[in-house]
Amino acid sequence: MGAIFFVAHIVLRSLVTAGTDPVVFATRGFWVPINALGLAGAILVLLALPAMYARLAGSSGVAGWVGIALVSVAWLFFGVFLSLYALLILPWLAEAAPALVSGSAPPPTGVVPAFLTSLLAWLVGTVLLGIPFMTGRLEPRWVGYLVPVSALWMLLGNLVIAPGGPAASVPINLLSNLGPVLLSTALGYLGIGMWSAAERAEQRNSDFMALFSVGRRRDGLPLPHRKE
Repeated sequence: MGAIFFVAHIVLRSLVTAGTDPVVFATRGFWVPINALGLAGAILVLLALPAMYARLAGSSGVAGWVGIALVSVAWLFFGVFLSLYALLILPWLAEAAPALVSGSAPPPTGVVPAFLTSLLAWLVGTVLLGIPFMTGRLEPRWVGYLVPVSALWMLLGNLVIAPGGPAASVPINLLSNLGPVLLSTALGYLGIGMWSAAERAEQRNSDFMALFSVGRRRDGLPLPHRKE
């Protein structure tokens, strides 16, 4: 669910920011709900990452743990922090100090090193996360290739496709924001697989208990009951 929320937020944000100055789109009524959706999705994805490691632990070992940890650090910046900034800080700055958020304004000093550090964590983390899928120890194999590609696309989108911020063209804007969409797609697919596997296991346990109960009744033996 978190991945779906975040992808929807990326698509909507790409539509409303294309060809528009940040001072304008940050003060429109739909800006806050769009980024609230992104923040909710980012938090849900972040909370699901430790549970995802439980599935990978047997096949990925320490490398998988480090990969999940690095992806979590990167997601804290790109998913949670940037969504929170867009939700709470950007609208206020657009009204109080529009010169600081206009398209020609330079980014804050600390954002560039944080961006590069988080991008490096994203790249290394997704490579480590993808290794057991690439080598066939986990399925599906395409997840192992998609997660590091998401980091490379993040670099491509921000430094090549749209280096100056939101592009004027909607397709180009969507293309530049494809990195988080690719990662969210892979993580969402794994999350759905984990949820389905848990449901199947619960159903098997229910079927076993039902058969056990029927067998005990046919033998004329008392069924197990909870001691009061």
